[in-house]
Amino acid sequence: MKKYGYLFLLATTVIACQNKSNNKQLQAETLPKQDTVVEQTPSDSLSAPSKEIVYNADVDSIIDGRILLPSTYRVWENNDVSKIINRNWLELHHKNGSYYVQSASYHIENEDEEPCSGLPTETIVPKEDVLVFFNIPTIQKGAVDSVAFSKPIIEPGKPFEFTFQNQSYKLQATGILFHKDQERNNPNTRYTLKLYKNGKYIRTIIDQTAYNDTSTELEFIGDLDKDGLPDFIFSSPRDYEEQRKVIILSGSAYAYDGNVQFDC
Repeated sequence: MKKYGYLFLLATTVIACQNKSNNKQLQAETLPKQDTVVEQTPSDSLSAPSKEIVYNADVDSIIDGRILLPSTYRVWENNDVSKIINRNWLELHHKNGSYYVQSASYHIENEDEEPCSGLPTETIVPKEDVLVFFNIPTIQKGAVDSVAFSKPIIEPGKPFEFTFQNQSYKLQATGILFHKDQERNNPNTRYTLKLYKNGKYIRTIIDQTAYNDTSTELEFIGDLDKDGLPDFIFSSPRDYEEQRKVIILSGSAYAYDGNVQFDC
């Protein structure tokens, strides 16, 4: 009798353990799967990150009102460029083979009526050979460590490699072959430009889908915010009746965009 009691107790214990194990497995199977949360840079943050960040940056994610070009702006609905730029702005200019960031030095020329649009205009006339004017807090004054290059257009299949601060970088493009006859006047053709460091993907710096007889051209590589990493300036108009500059800073997840329309 005692023998049967021990056997019953043993069987009960085994069944209880199996039920417990099955319950744990069932709980594991029925728990909702959690999405992986990736820490992202705040969209309004312009300060340089404490460490290098790997991210995508779509060129259409722009911060308006930070870039002006040494160009002619139409005045309409009190949109006076002379009310935007001031002596607190900075400029990037080229002089004696080097680049410098300094306080903006310019004057404004007015025209009562532009022949094409019939609107009055204001032209920002720089004192130096200015590439862009900007009001971006992280950009620092002084001489800029920059990279020389000979070809402004980076074609798909022909990556551009350069060295900056003893690190190897590569810009690699995919998409449209600019100024090929079969793709001219096509505003819906994509061009993507990715940045690699020491063979590792860092970020997408150009991803543009509007090109109407235009192209994306590299204009500047250098350290504008003094963080030891390269920054970029591109000319990247979406239409042949537009001037457009795009600044990509290493410490910002967003591109800065400045454009001028001169369509009739």
